[in-house]
Amino acid sequence: MDNTAIITGQDSTKPTARSLSELLLHPRSVAIIGASTNPEALGGRPLGFLTSHGYPGAIYPINANHQTVQGVPALASILDVPEPVDVAMVAVRAELVPAVLRDCAKVGVGVAIVISSGFGEGMGAGADLAESVKEIIATSDMRVLGPNCEGIASLPASAPVTFSPVLDLHRTGPRLADGHIAVISQSGGVGFAVAQWGSMVGLGFSYIITTGNELDIDAVELAEGLVDDDHTTAIVMVMEGVRDLARFRTLALNARAAGKHLIVAKLGSTEPGSVAALAHTGHSSGIAADYTKVFEETGVLCPGDMDELIDVLQAVVKSRPAAGRRIGVMTTSGGSGVWLADAFIHAGFEIPQLSQATRDELVSLMPGYGSPINPVDLTAQFLAGGSFAVPLGVMVDSGEVDIVILATSLSAAGRLSGDREALEQLVARSTIPIAIYTYTSPAPSSEEILNSLDVPWYTSSSRAARGLAALLPREGS
Repeated sequence: MDNTAIITGQDSTKPTARSLSELLLHPRSVAIIGASTNPEALGGRPLGFLTSHGYPGAIYPINANHQTVQGVPALASILDVPEPVDVAMVAVRAELVPAVLRDCAKVGVGVAIVISSGFGEGMGAGADLAESVKEIIATSDMRVLGPNCEGIASLPASAPVTFSPVLDLHRTGPRLADGHIAVISQSGGVGFAVAQWGSMVGLGFSYIITTGNELDIDAVELAEGLVDDDHTTAIVMVMEGVRDLARFRTLALNARAAGKHLIVAKLGSTEPGSVAALAHTGHSSGIAADYTKVFEETGVLCPGDMDELIDVLQAVVKSRPAAGRRIGVMTTSGGSGVWLADAFIHAGFEIPQLSQATRDELVSLMPGYGSPINPVDLTAQFLAGGSFAVPLGVMVDSGEVDIVILATSLSAAGRLSGDREALEQLVARSTIPIAIYTYTSPAPSSEEILNSLDVPWYTSSSRAARGLAALLPREGS
């Protein structure tokens, strides 16, 4: 894409949602203004992250006091960069930000990401600085993300322009898995936490974008730009409030029409929460009932906490929608089957009795003290190494349930190893969702297999029920 008309010249127009997405999420060059020689400082981490993640574009550390920063040649000012810069991270004190942004606009920076805080949030100090930033935004073609944000991470572009420790390969752990989930969050910490927790259960991400105070670019505009994005099939929005609820409603309908999952974690639904949101990023949480009405009208999924958000994401990303509410429960522990049955009934599922033909087929696969009645109790004998794929296949092929869940213990290393290929084949041919609930903490080898199977998996009955409920038919769908 040719961005010249976007980032140079007084006659050009500001980037649209689509061209903004290209600039921000697939930058050809990144400048870090206030780049620190200390790799642990907030202004030092982005440079290390870009290097360790193999960002292929040009990187320009800006530091007036050092000729090199962390081994990379540095420039004294953004005015010294020899080419137009797509993205400039601004990591300087709040009072210096307006002057830096003026220089950025002067040399044709496409998007400035301001991580600095102190623009009217918290106790209100810096409101005058916010007005100065708004004036620069209004009189230039440059777009501004933030201030008071944690930046962005574009996994397709290997571009972590952020200080979040979640992207620290040397300290936090493995690289986030590539995938098709985009996270847009007004809270920087929560946004990157979604990606970290999601990666632990085998979810893959495309982009993590944090928006902070949203003096210019807001969460809704960014989501609009991702509705048609090939790298994204699910959009998670963590938001305290939006400027225009009607515009959000249109976004939700467009996402639904495009077949994109839209999941919203709405913060600030109580009076103390609303007060905290206003202090955090200056966002008004609005009237909770108004948001609830829009979510219900447009089919937006709205989990209540981080656990439920990850559980819902697992279900919608790893499974097709369920045709109905009938669930088949298969277990190696009678007690866990009872617990699951209670949880699923409370969540709006049905647990039908199986036909005599299906029960007879299951009886031939279990000891005499097992039970073919839904929930089906295979008994603990299967923990000694029996194949789960065969009885699960009977239930999948019966046509008598819309979802199947296996409840078992996966605490023993290698428990699923011998059954892996058969389970992979069953998941591949199944026309209904299959999920797994391990009522003991899974061994690392079991987690690896669960994630490779690409099925929703859970470690509590209530989380399984809440997550899989997202697959049930909804009104108007």
